[in-house]
Amino acid sequence: MPQFSALSVSDFPAASSALKIAVEYVNEKQLVPNVILDYTENTTTTSLDFLHMIQNECFQASQGVVAVIGPVLSSQVKATSPVSTGLSLPQIAPEATDPTLGNAQQYPQLVRISWPDSVLSKALIDLLEHFSWDQMSIFVSNDDYGTHGFKEFQDLAGQKGWRIHTIQSFDPTEAAADIEVHEQLKAIKDTGARIIVLHCLAPYAAEILREASTMDMTGADWAWVVSDRITSYGRDLFGTTNATVTIPDYLPGLVGPMSPSTNGGHSEAFMAKWRSANPVVYPGAGVADIDPYTARWADAVLALAQALRNLQEDGVTVTPQPLDCGCDGSESQPWADGSVMLQYLKKVKTDGVTGYIQFDSAGTRVDAEYNIVNLNSTGWQKVGTWNISTGLTMYSDGDIKLLVGSVEVNPYVSNLRNKTLRVVTKAANGFVLISDVGKDGNNVTGNDRFQGFCMDLLSWMSTELGCKYEYYEVEDGHFGIYNSKTGKWNGLIGDVLYGKADITMTPLFITAERQTAGEFTLPFYDNGMTFAMKKSALRTSNTWGFISPFQGELWVTILLTALAVGLFQGVANSATKDIDTELQGDEVSESEPPSHEDKDEDRETGCCEAVWQSFVALVQLGPEFLPRSLAGRVSAFFWGVGILVAISTYTANLAAFLTVRNVDNSIKSAEDLLGQKEISYGTVRTYAQWVSFKTSTIEPYHSLGVVMKSKEETVLVDNLQEGLDKMRQERYALFAGSSELDYHASRQPCDLQTIGRVFWQTGYGMFLPKNSKYTVEFNKVIVAAKERGIFDALDAKWIKSQECSGTDQTVLESSVIGLQDMLGVFVLVYGGMALALIVLIGEFIYTCAQDVKKSDAHPKTITEAAKRRLLRIFSRGKRSRNKNQV
Repeated sequence: MPQFSALSVSDFPAASSALKIAVEYVNEKQLVPNVILDYTENTTTTSLDFLHMIQNECFQASQGVVAVIGPVLSSQVKATSPVSTGLSLPQIAPEATDPTLGNAQQYPQLVRISWPDSVLSKALIDLLEHFSWDQMSIFVSNDDYGTHGFKEFQDLAGQKGWRIHTIQSFDPTEAAADIEVHEQLKAIKDTGARIIVLHCLAPYAAEILREASTMDMTGADWAWVVSDRITSYGRDLFGTTNATVTIPDYLPGLVGPMSPSTNGGHSEAFMAKWRSANPVVYPGAGVADIDPYTARWADAVLALAQALRNLQEDGVTVTPQPLDCGCDGSESQPWADGSVMLQYLKKVKTDGVTGYIQFDSAGTRVDAEYNIVNLNSTGWQKVGTWNISTGLTMYSDGDIKLLVGSVEVNPYVSNLRNKTLRVVTKAANGFVLISDVGKDGNNVTGNDRFQGFCMDLLSWMSTELGCKYEYYEVEDGHFGIYNSKTGKWNGLIGDVLYGKADITMTPLFITAERQTAGEFTLPFYDNGMTFAMKKSALRTSNTWGFISPFQGELWVTILLTALAVGLFQGVANSATKDIDTELQGDEVSESEPPSHEDKDEDRETGCCEAVWQSFVALVQLGPEFLPRSLAGRVSAFFWGVGILVAISTYTANLAAFLTVRNVDNSIKSAEDLLGQKEISYGTVRTYAQWVSFKTSTIEPYHSLGVVMKSKEETVLVDNLQEGLDKMRQERYALFAGSSELDYHASRQPCDLQTIGRVFWQTGYGMFLPKNSKYTVEFNKVIVAAKERGIFDALDAKWIKSQECSGTDQTVLESSVIGLQDMLGVFVLVYGGMALALIVLIGEFIYTCAQDVKKSDAHPKTITEAAKRRLLRIFSRGKRSRNKNQV
């Protein structure tokens, strides 16, 4: 006596009854000649008790069975399938529809009686297309059935260009009445989509539709398209009392596909037993109809019986054997005949209760078909059919009544007039001005803090659309850049995508990358990319132009330094001169006039001569004498280095003054920037255009991007203001939005100009989430604003200024070298003098010590020698003047 096992759930008693009646039917009809089919059944009390189901299957396998039928849901089948796979025990799933179960490598022992939800999705798509509904929202259960089941639907809708406004989900609970769906329904309602596709089990659908009715979402301007798990379990959706159908008044009008329940060759005979069954013994039976998925438990028994019959007719014997799951740590052994049993199951071709039963190589039932049904006050009415071969066939549109008896529903209705939009913005000159102080000097809050082109435009739009809005400034200060490492957007784009804002209102460039994340309105301001530079210098003659390379304070500092070096060298020479030589010179001068050599010697040791030589060195004339002291020579060396740097810098900057203006005048386009090296160029690193430069393959923008990338640290700026400052202070060209550069070039101090043609012309748009219901409304008013001249008026008011209209195109450019630029040179010179001073002190002490070591006429101590030398240094000038008088 061949035996199979069944895994059922107490929540679905009708399935157990169908199984039991089907076994009796097979034995009565002798569908397997001379064989009595038997089975063991284990029931789990809750749908989510997966561990208990696995334990039940292991117990059944130990009894020696040829196959396992069940459990009910896809998630339950996935939980128990590893046991069947490990034991090589065929498993027949009557109701599981998760498309991922079709993976024969992951679920090799599985045979499915129900068609996968990927096929159901095709039927739903054809039904929606029949009504010309191309916009919708989706509501699914957050489980394998809900999430996996509608992936195919989303793909097909995307291929057709349909708009899915939102996909909401809920967490299933043990008791359907415990689900929480209010917020999800509110989100669906707020999208404006009036077509809702509902995909879940019937008990949950009953609660969802009841809640929807309290939110005015089941009226004449709504349509609910439900999947076959809802249409197939009518009792769970609306219930019956004493065989009388009770349908709440908010339900009639539902439409969707329903699996056939009695289209098979065995349906008439089986249904006779079903109707005559005692409902006490067979719960759920004893009624006129059977739910389609309940009938598939009977199909599972009939498929198994046919496989056993084919084995018998082919003379193939399969021997059931007790199988051990190895739960106690022992090694499990698969069933030796399991592969043969599975092979014969997949080859079954037989009549069933619901229809003809046949499988493909993966164990999936073929020849899918559905009835299209519409709920009215008495129950489901068949209004069409669908099958995998011919598609949808509708009987008559007049037979279909949607909610509240309506025959047509607009798939999308905007409720923008009742909406307060959360608008994110970012400061941009002319377009968005943000201040906490109003024009009258008083503090302002809320929307009053924001002014500009964008604010005036949205104010006009809101009047046309009847909506309200609340501004706030983006927190991180960015327009929006995608981070490939984190997979997230920042700035304005991120705020909209992650639900913080409904829409942007700021000069935001429309780019392809941003459009993949969300969607833009039509451009509200035509804009592109260009570059600007500081206006070129006006070529004029200047008599004293040769001093222009250095600022005045730098010239003064150089001259003062020359004086300081000269005085220092004079003092150093005097402080370290041999005192005996000086005494001898004094004695000779009293008896005879000084010779020419004496005059030279005296001139060498004076301060005036040292100062003169320091100034002479500035024009690179050779020295008339070298300092005698070591300290003087040290200071002379560092002064020489300083002079070398100063002269080299002066020469280079003078040449630049005479030639650089010709370079400026030669830049007429972006291509010209590539042909020179005197002017650097870059853009704002946080702008979308920087990404465009890096990815462009079109010349000259590709080459410009390569050059900018190689000098990224020096040519890219963090914001527009930094770029404007860089243009005014350096030889630099800034690439940015043409409107931004026009704004600054048309205002004081009128020292900037935009150059070349505008490229990458896209414009500024308002950014919204993908499939936003507001995009169409805003596009309409943008077109209206252009027709009425609103943009031209705002452009003249906020962007295009006449401040620089009367000025010349060129201004005098100042590129002189200042004291700050040469500060290092003076640090070097004065540092050298400090070192020389230290050497001078040491040399002076040493010389004093030598004076002490000489004859008795010399001082006895170093202190006395130092005083004597200092006295002679200060008295020497007086003697020199006396000599000159003589």
